[in-house]
Amino acid sequence: MSPTEERQSRLGQYLLAMVLRLVCLFLCFITPGWWILLPVTGVIVLPLIAVGLANVVNSNKSRTVQTRESNVPSLTSFVP
Repeated sequence: MSPTEERQSRLGQYLLAMVLRLVCLFLCFITPGWWILLPVTGVIVLPLIAVGLANVVNSNKSRTVQTRESNVPSLTSFVP
């Protein structure tokens, strides 16, 4: 999976969590009694979960960038 595809996947997960948070926020205005604790919990907890999921990089799917070794000698390896 390319870095761009991985970024898009994480962005999609983040947006889904934020949409669920908006639904919970709207439910706070119409939920009666003690049931309001469920959407309030969603409003508080979902951002933490969304950011956590957005920042997790799956090392199995991500591609590592390989650097080329330079053939130019460094200044510290110079011996007169």
